[in-house]
Amino acid sequence: MGLGHFKKQCSQITNTCRTCGDLVDDLKLHICSKIEKFIHCGLNHKSNSLKSHVVKSFRSELTSKLLSFNNHSSHVSQNGKIDLNKNVNVVYNNSHFPGLPVAQNSSSNHMLNKLDNLLAQMTEVNVHLSNLKVKYDKIDKIEQITLAKNDSDVLMKENLNLLTKQSMELKTEVIANNLMVEHHENMFTKLIIPMFEDIFSFITMQNCDSKGRTLDADFKVKLERYLIQMKKAKEGKQFTN
Repeated sequence: MGLGHFKKQCSQITNTCRTCGDLVDDLKLHICSKIEKFIHCGLNHKSNSLKSHVVKSFRSELTSKLLSFNNHSSHVSQNGKIDLNKNVNVVYNNSHFPGLPVAQNSSSNHMLNKLDNLLAQMTEVNVHLSNLKVKYDKIDKIEQITLAKNDSDVLMKENLNLLTKQSMELKTEVIANNLMVEHHENMFTKLIIPMFEDIFSFITMQNCDSKGRTLDADFKVKLERYLIQMKKAKEGKQFTN
């Protein structure tokens, strides 16, 4: 439908954006391009802009209808009731309708201009409120992202604290193991290996007769090899069987 009808009388199912002129099902979900376009003339201005020739023409016709007189007047029937549908020919006499003072016309035009300005300001307020709502929605999304990031930071901090605790416990275990290894190493190098050296030396002496000759040569070679390996182990050198 064109200009000059109420929303309840409109046969259009979808809603029209007052700024860009797009047809949408729900204005709350509509993302406006902010490019002004009047759907009745296609120009880049708002729907209530006074510079639109369509709006000017509509206002002019409406004002003419309100200020003019037509020949479809009310008629009183013989039974005293008013018949609004019956046409009556009225003879126009200029003396019966004196012209309005100029100041009154100016006052009416001034009032219409004030109403137009008020409607334009109300439209701008509505647009401003819509923009504020869009900004509020963006701020709300940013706050939700910030809260999610804070929760993630807290979780990461807890994980770092747990890793630090586990690292300290592992370090303590490593120190304890090193002490145990050092203890066993000292026990082998300072007690067990010297004891075996003395035993092998004693067995080597027992493997000789009264004249100092070796009784079992193979056994002597094995004992000497064992002594060499224990000496390398004591010095921290690598050895083989």
